Amino acid sequence: MTDLIDKIIRSKRRTIALVITQDATLEVRAPFNASLDVINKFALKKKSWIEKKKALVTKRHACVVPKKFVDGEEFIYEGNAYKLLCDDCENINISEALYFPKKFLGQANHHLTVWYKKQAIKKIIGRVDYYSSLTQLQYKSVRLTNAKRSWGSCSAKGSLNISWRLIMAPPIILDYVVVHELMHLIERNHSKQFWSRVQNVLSDYKEHENWLKQKGNTLVLS
Repeated sequence: MTDLIDKIIRSKRRTIALVITQDATLEVRAPFNASLDVINKFALKKKSWIEKKKALVTKRHACVVPKKFVDGEEFIYEGNAYKLLCDDCENINISEALYFPKKFLGQANHHLTVWYKKQAIKKIIGRVDYYSSLTQLQYKSVRLTNAKRSWGSCSAKGSLNISWRLIMAPPIILDYVVVHELMHLIERNHSKQFWSRVQNVLSDYKEHENWLKQKGNTLVLS
């Protein structure tokens, strides 16, 4: 396998596709019957494109600055930026600012993560129930994940796994992931039929998919 390729994922697909992940690695999606020689040659032909895309992803990650948890620092919640205000309040709450108890500063990242997760599970279940009713697709359960790249998944038994980090994104982005995973209840792959079903619910789903590709790396606390 050429040094360009980090991972090969084989499936029933008919063509070879290249995917640059958010950690700047190259995943090759290939048919089961595609030989390594064919896959390597395909990647080498796209070497210039691969290097440009990897550089772009790396640059985006470099722009993400670790949080210091100081007054005035901005945190994202449902697509909006809120300035952190540390005071003597008992619990974390959000209105015109993100109010953060001074007593939590020793473990600020932990406490804020717990708060985000609590908001996320309520919001995610609400959106899953909404789209489940709209599409008449029944799921078994919803579970939060800590994923920074794989925003959602659907198990063979009908359990939906969705990253809590999506609570930071605009609400429509969460909706897209929810719809995407619900459609996997009836379409297990990413066939034309799958995308057609997604589009029937969210006609502009491609915009939301691109948002995650371009800005998904910003959905972090540290």
